[in-house]
Amino acid sequence: MVVAVVNRSALNRLQEDSFGVNAVTLPAYAKVNLFLDVVGKRPDGYHELVTLFERVDLADEVTVEIFPGDGTEIRCSDPQVPCDRTNLAARAVEGYRAIAGWPSGVRIILKKQIPVAGGLGGGSSNAATTLLALQRLSPRPISQQELLHLAKGLGADVPFFLTEEARALGRGRGDECEPVVSPVRFWHLLAAPGFPIPTKAVYQAYSLTASGADVRLLIRALRDNDASKAFDLLFNALEPTVERLYPAIRHVKEAIRSVGGLPRPMVSGSGSTVMALCGSQAQAQAAAQALKAHQPEWQVFVAQTRE
Repeated sequence: MVVAVVNRSALNRLQEDSFGVNAVTLPAYAKVNLFLDVVGKRPDGYHELVTLFERVDLADEVTVEIFPGDGTEIRCSDPQVPCDRTNLAARAVEGYRAIAGWPSGVRIILKKQIPVAGGLGGGSSNAATTLLALQRLSPRPISQQELLHLAKGLGADVPFFLTEEARALGRGRGDECEPVVSPVRFWHLLAAPGFPIPTKAVYQAYSLTASGADVRLLIRALRDNDASKAFDLLFNALEPTVERLYPAIRHVKEAIRSVGGLPRPMVSGSGSTVMALCGSQAQAQAAAQALKAHQPEWQVFVAQTRE
C-alpha cells in the first residue's frame, strides 16, 4: 500500500523531519546522454538503444526511513512529483519488499533539484538510490542479481544509477550497462525551460532511421583524453523529434548560443533540458549567469562529470 502525502513546496519544511537510526540519506545524481541512438524496435514494444550515460553532480537528496507498521509513505519538495504508486521510488520499495519479505513501513523523503521530466533521469535516480538505501537498512539485503533484475523492471535508466561509474555504455533498452573509463571530465551548462516532456510521447513520435553515428568513436576519444574530439562526436537521435513536438526547445538552444556564447547545445535524453559542454568552470558559470539574466524563469545549472 502506498500512502500519498501532500507535497511540500519549500525544502526547509522537509528539514523539520527528524530521523532515527533506521534512516539513510543519500544523493541521487542526475545523468546526461552524451550519445543516444535508436537502432531498432524490440518485440516487447521498447526501442533498441545505444547510449552513453554520464553521471553529473547535480543531485536530489533521498532519505529512506523505516518505521513500525506497514505501507509506503512519500513526501516530496516538488509539487509536480506524484506521491503515490506511480512514483518510481514507491515502486522500488514495493518490489524490494516483495523480494526481501520485509514487513516494516518505509517513508521516502525526496528533496528535488533535478528538473522533473527533463531528460536528466531524476525519477530513475531516485528509484535506484532508494534501492541502495534499502540495501543498507535491510537486515537481509537481497542479492546483486535480484537488485539488478528489480532495477531493470522499474525503468531503462535505473540500472545505470545503481553503479558508481562516471560513464557507461547502455544497450538494449539502455539497461545493459558497460563501464566506460576515461580521464575526461566535462563542465556542463544545463538549461531547463520549465515544462516537462514525457519520454513516451517522444518515442511514439520518433521515426526509425539509420543515423550512421558510431558511439565507438566517441568512446575512443574519451579514453584517449581527447575532449575536443569527443565534443564533436556528441549525438542525440531524438533531438529532431523533440524539437518538432516542442518548438520552444529551439528557443532554448538559440539562447544558449547567443547569450551564453556556447556553440553546440544539445537536448539531453528526451528533453526538455538542453545541455552545452564548456571548456572550464569559469566559462560554464559565466554562461549560466548570462542565461539566467536573459531567461530568469528557466532553471539553469552548472554541473560537472561526477566521479
